[in-house]
Amino acid sequence: MEKLSTLIVKHRRKTFIFIMTLLLVMVFCAFHVKINYNMMDYLPQNANSTIAIDKMSENFDESMANCSVMVSGLELTQAMEMKKDLKAIEGVENVEWLDDVADITLPLEVQDKDTVEMYYKDKNALFSVTIAEGMERDGVNAIYDLVGEDASVTGNAVTQSNSQNLAVSQAVKSICLIAPLIILVLVLSTTSWIEPLLYLNTIGVAVGLNWGMQIFAGQMSYVTMAVSPMLQLAVSLDYAVFLCDSFERNKKKEANLERAMILSIKESFKSIAASAATTLFGFIALLSMDFKVGADMGISLVRGVIISFLCVMILLPALLLMTNKMLEKTKHKRILPDFRNSGKSLRKVFAPVFIIIVILAGPAYLGQKNNEFIYGSGEPDPSSRLARDLEAKNAVFEDSTIVAMMVPVGDSTKESLLCQDLEEIDTVKTVISYANVVGNKIPSAYLGKDITKKFYSDEYARIIVYTNTAEEGQEAFDTVERIRWAAEKYYPADNIYMCGQSANMYDMKNTVEVDNNRVNVITILAIFLILLVEFRSLTLPIILILVIKIATWINMSIPYFINDPLAYIGYLVVGTVMMGATIDYAILLTEHYMKNRKIHPPFKAMEETLGNVVKSALVSASILAIAGFALGFSSSEQIVKSLGLLLGKGAVIAFVLSITLLPAALLLFDPLIEKTTWKAEFKARNKIHFSWDKILDKIFRRKKI
Repeated sequence: MEKLSTLIVKHRRKTFIFIMTLLLVMVFCAFHVKINYNMMDYLPQNANSTIAIDKMSENFDESMANCSVMVSGLELTQAMEMKKDLKAIEGVENVEWLDDVADITLPLEVQDKDTVEMYYKDKNALFSVTIAEGMERDGVNAIYDLVGEDASVTGNAVTQSNSQNLAVSQAVKSICLIAPLIILVLVLSTTSWIEPLLYLNTIGVAVGLNWGMQIFAGQMSYVTMAVSPMLQLAVSLDYAVFLCDSFERNKKKEANLERAMILSIKESFKSIAASAATTLFGFIALLSMDFKVGADMGISLVRGVIISFLCVMILLPALLLMTNKMLEKTKHKRILPDFRNSGKSLRKVFAPVFIIIVILAGPAYLGQKNNEFIYGSGEPDPSSRLARDLEAKNAVFEDSTIVAMMVPVGDSTKESLLCQDLEEIDTVKTVISYANVVGNKIPSAYLGKDITKKFYSDEYARIIVYTNTAEEGQEAFDTVERIRWAAEKYYPADNIYMCGQSANMYDMKNTVEVDNNRVNVITILAIFLILLVEFRSLTLPIILILVIKIATWINMSIPYFINDPLAYIGYLVVGTVMMGATIDYAILLTEHYMKNRKIHPPFKAMEETLGNVVKSALVSASILAIAGFALGFSSSEQIVKSLGLLLGKGAVIAFVLSITLLPAALLLFDPLIEKTTWKAEFKARNKIHFSWDKILDKIFRRKKI
């Protein structure tokens, strides 16, 4: 490290110029990164709905409808004209209406009422529109221009269009919210007015480099775009703080600034690398997800942590040396208290907190296991046009979702029987196929491909099922299962393909639930091994992981107890982030305790430890909490909002447990820790080393030593 540190300091100006040049290139690249707003694209390639979408595009000219347009006050002839106008919009591939499933030249009163009222009711015409992939925003905006404010435009394409329209403005809004608050926290905790700006500039450069490098991946999900920069900033600002604190100490010992910086890089390298490692392995676990949004976010965050680490070790030394005179001129007294006496105060709450948390851990674990989850985009922002349009449409036409099924072509009798079974499902409104629209007694060969191409390809028969459920939820998922079970009576399971929002969400649900178990196991094992090596103890990794796990359970159980549905992606990602990032507070406290324990008995060691680490942990937790709450309060996207609020609450809860539950656990298991730690070399314990021994004696009936 001596040679490397010397090299970094010696070539700091060249390094600075190189990084700034690279940043300009990466910022340019960042503006050309494609943002993907369709979460369905991240389902695994072997998911039934993914295969179904591919096979449908290969076998049929028309894709699934992704937009519903309700226009009021239309006569039949006017509705037909509106259909033509909608079809003429650039990016619109197909428009379906009543004339596609019924003969509108006949009186509507003599036709099937349920079928008619799916498309036309009280002079309200409901069109099913298919907008081409990638054209959602332009297509929806053109539809708005055509139908005006009084019409209702809903569907997945509209959701994606809204996300695209809001992406930049909400990113700017969250940055405007987070930057001043983080600067305030850093100003309170540092001794120079411009030091916080150096921190933010360093990590800001790292964020810019990371975003630009996404160009090599081709695209990123809108969730990654919204979350990754904030998380990278929040989890890596600590690295800059560690280096600056070390530099301040070494400046007092060394007259030569360059020598002081060389020592600071060497001194802080281990603690920064250790902090980055736990965070890094937490994010690496996301790469194992089959639902590729996790991998998309994981790659961005892993790369971001590495780039932040390199920027702190290479760029920040150059900035500190270049601005040292300014740093000295802008010194101020430390505003935030040093919390030196916090150990004595916190000592009084160890026993009650330990008992309360042990009691709460069970219900919290069960609560977070029984959350109601949202797998898609969730409810739209109540103030948005989409929310108003959805309410207006549902007031006329009951909630409806389309499920498209493809089965092997060739047996019209099976197809007809399947359609009959599907129509008997109580949540199915209607079924449209060749067998029940044209009739299986009329061979398709007599009608020609122009008529039959909607229903038949060379390999598959397509059946469109309209349900009266929402796009997701238990009823929707039960309906998808019942549709599949009905089809499996007549066709082999591996020859049945289903897609549509409900079927897609069903596959997403099954995928992410499996992902959750895998990610949890990988995260815990990776961090356990890191802690095992770092502390050379069998007991400490278990204690630290359990403390953060309990914090995670409490955080994730809150939505259950207040009956608030939770975005599953937020649940999955935040659980990983908490284990990878907030465990740093616990590591910091444990490291200091183990050092102090060599020279003090348990309680004195813990008092000294808390006095040393509370401020650092508070600053770190505050930054992560601010980043989370800023995301939560600035975004109208349900996934991003849920993820942000969970992250903010999680940082606060993890901090509180790290300075209360963890100290209590370390003191309680102090004898066991000594026996299971290599070369612990603890100072001899007092006869009674807990201030709350009397309480523990009554509970556990321990004999005093």
